[in-house]
Amino acid sequence: MNRHILIINRWNNSFAEYHRYVDHSVDRVAYLTTAAGRAPLDEELAEDIRVLSDLSDTGDVLAQTAQLIALYGPFTHVLALSEFDLEPAGEIRRHFGIPGRGPKEVAAVRDKVVMKGLVAAAGLRVPAFQETPTAGQVREFAARHGYPFVLKPRAGADSQGVHVVRSEGQLDTLLDGAGLTDAQCEEFIDGALYQIDGVVQGGRLLTSRSWRCGGSCLDFATGTAFSSVANDDRDFEERVTDFAERVCAALALTDDVFHLEVFRSPRPSGDGDDLVFLEIGARAGGGQVRVIWEEVYGVDLVAASAQVQLGEDMTIAPMDLDGPVAGYLMMPEPPVRPAVVDAVTSLVGRVPALCSETLPPPGTVLSGNGGAVHTAGTFRYRADRSADVEAAIARTLAAYRLDWHPQGEQPAGAGGPTAREAVHVVG
Repeated sequence: MNRHILIINRWNNSFAEYHRYVDHSVDRVAYLTTAAGRAPLDEELAEDIRVLSDLSDTGDVLAQTAQLIALYGPFTHVLALSEFDLEPAGEIRRHFGIPGRGPKEVAAVRDKVVMKGLVAAAGLRVPAFQETPTAGQVREFAARHGYPFVLKPRAGADSQGVHVVRSEGQLDTLLDGAGLTDAQCEEFIDGALYQIDGVVQGGRLLTSRSWRCGGSCLDFATGTAFSSVANDDRDFEERVTDFAERVCAALALTDDVFHLEVFRSPRPSGDGDDLVFLEIGARAGGGQVRVIWEEVYGVDLVAASAQVQLGEDMTIAPMDLDGPVAGYLMMPEPPVRPAVVDAVTSLVGRVPALCSETLPPPGTVLSGNGGAVHTAGTFRYRADRSADVEAAIARTLAAYRLDWHPQGEQPAGAGGPTAREAVHVVG
């Protein structure tokens, strides 16, 4: 029997070209989408497309789904590839009896309190943590664990609403009028941040690779360049792969693409280090992860996410640690926003191991809301060793130049203030 698939979509770029992942001539496919996400969808191939003002409005999502079922019959699958759409997808499955991850299973990969509890119960190290829906509970956590500590949403993403609290004075400012209903606190872990991306099907890890990060996602959100370089240390990769498999088992991630973040934290004794779970997403990684995986390793993680969730057999070769080492660098937006780009220097052909770049053309307005998508430039690398990629990133940072002026002011050469040069350093 052909599948009847409901897709929840908020993407407005090529990732939303679902006809590349799902054969609409074989399967019947209907969509719930935002207005911005409507453009990439193929109306001629779709059974129906419903535009919603807010995909997080559970009542509207369920009502629209009920209408689609009344018109076209029950759905066999619900596909949601954005992290922000996992909850409505879970509610649809529960309400209409559709197989797949329901609200309880979604909480395991969205609610940071739930996920850390499950990972800790599996015997893996996690930061000390606590749900803190009141200011009093936040202060109790600070008194018990000291400074610094981390205050962040239970179900956030992209480092939105994340604060590293370093003093009582900073905490007083943060708590003044703060909404804490969805808040949690966790221990600050001192260590190198690693990201692990992989594909698991039928409970078996098909492929994965760990990446050492220069800085953190929070650093990038607050104005520091962010880099990531694939690991080529075989012993460490064996350790981190075992860790990832145990995390997936603890959270019942059996048919998913995942993006896992861990700290490699030195032991106080100086005898080695420990892996410490930070969080995981049941989706393809953001930033340049999807682009670099396809460019260097030939794996489309978005397509893989759709295929494993739909139960299709996947043929993905295990990662070859003797093969190329990939990496990427993202430059943040200027410190004054909105800013207008006057010029940005291409570095292709000037930096060894740099294989591609994406630069904002002159006239682009950088508003501060671009996240990891609309940046002041992204650079992608391929080399034989991680050390070569790291050296290329350092050369890129030294050579990078972005000239800009605040929106509303005149650019250089037009009788106005001199254009500013953006200068950023990897933390």
